[in-house]
Amino acid sequence: MQQNKQENEIDLRALFDSVVARRFLIAGLTVFVTILAILYTNTLVQTYQVTSSFKPTSKSSILDINNLTYTSVTNEMIFSDFLDLISSRELQKRVFIENDFLTIFNKDNKPIDNVDSFIDSIIIEPLVRLNNKIKDPYLPENRYIVSMKGANADAMSQYLDALVASADSKNIMELLNLNKQNISIRLDQILKERGLLLVLAEKDRLSKIKRIKEEDGQKIRQINDQIEALKLKAKKDRLNQIKRIKEEDGQKIRQINDQIDRARYEAKENRLNQMMVLNESIKLAKSLGIIENNFKLINDDWAKSDFTIAISESKDLPEWYLYGEKALIQRVELLENRISDDPFIPELVTLKNQLNEVQNNNILKTLETRQDDTPFIPEIVALQNTLKEVQLNNALKTLELRQDDIPFVAQINKLDTEKIKIESINHNLASSSSTITSLETARVKNTPSNKRSIILLAFIGSFIMSILLALIMGALKPDEKTPN
Repeated sequence: MQQNKQENEIDLRALFDSVVARRFLIAGLTVFVTILAILYTNTLVQTYQVTSSFKPTSKSSILDINNLTYTSVTNEMIFSDFLDLISSRELQKRVFIENDFLTIFNKDNKPIDNVDSFIDSIIIEPLVRLNNKIKDPYLPENRYIVSMKGANADAMSQYLDALVASADSKNIMELLNLNKQNISIRLDQILKERGLLLVLAEKDRLSKIKRIKEEDGQKIRQINDQIEALKLKAKKDRLNQIKRIKEEDGQKIRQINDQIDRARYEAKENRLNQMMVLNESIKLAKSLGIIENNFKLINDDWAKSDFTIAISESKDLPEWYLYGEKALIQRVELLENRISDDPFIPELVTLKNQLNEVQNNNILKTLETRQDDTPFIPEIVALQNTLKEVQLNNALKTLELRQDDIPFVAQINKLDTEKIKIESINHNLASSSSTITSLETARVKNTPSNKRSIILLAFIGSFIMSILLALIMGALKPDEKTPN
């Protein structure tokens, strides 16, 4: 083990001696490579690294965007879409071509055989996110950066500005297009919902009309039935009243006829009795010889005559003396030949008038000739008014004459309000789209490349390579102390 240690010490010393022995080679080679690096860097064009930084927009800006759009988004969502766009090679080429950066980057107007290859040669480094640990006085924290390297710092700065602005604009335009698409979809939905609600409203209105007509028909039938029942009752009452009046009038007629018959019988009995009295007077006048009446004698000599016949206590002269046999016989003949005693019955006129009045009962005739009992039914007036109200149903006529159901559908009013709001959003968005941004303003930093670092790297690298070369040469050369 001690021997191995001794061998190691001898080897290290040998290596050091080998390097020292070839110090001129090492120095010469290092100086040579360094001079070549200096000459190379002098031929290089000055290069710059252009960096553009950006970060998501503030939450207040996102709130403004959401107020202007019909789509709810977050700043993370918008910024993620922006990062995808700015990393897109297609967008990078389009910005390069549309902004004429082909001319700006080719200041010498050298002929370009393949434009796509020239554009592809413009290298944009991948996106890098800055975290809180990085302390860069030029770049704020929590930002993303995109960078380019090249000789034309101004052109690269303009290109990055244009690329960031184009990506931001396209991001916003895609958001707006999505918003317009959502608005269009929602407007179509509103239109369909509105149409469906109108159809349902019309169907409901027609169903309501049908239901009201059925209810009114039922009410009309019920009222007509009540009216007919009242008419039948009134007719029945009228017929009963007619029957009752006829019975009462029949009873009255029989009573009056009985009174007339009694009056006639009494008049006949009185006439017969009078005839018997007159026959007795005729016999008496004949027996006394008084043939003619004594009315004239009595009228002429009544004042001078002191003739007195006191047959009875009566002061009147007897009929047999006053009339005489001849007149009395005439009277009896008249009484015997009398056809009717009616003219001699004073109360008979009154009874016949009463009979005629009963037989020609105006109330009975009015009831019998009445064609319609409606005016005499008090309840029928109210029923007819109710029937008229049902037949002239204003609610039904309003529903039938209605041309537009929109004002009566609350959901349609809400949809119309939403439509107006959406159209207002769309209008405000169109007028404010130029002021919307998905990120805070980017900043560009130009960093020139360091030639000294190239020379330093060449010096260090050539020095190390020279030492390694010296060691290799020392290892390959035979040891002079070793015997042959």
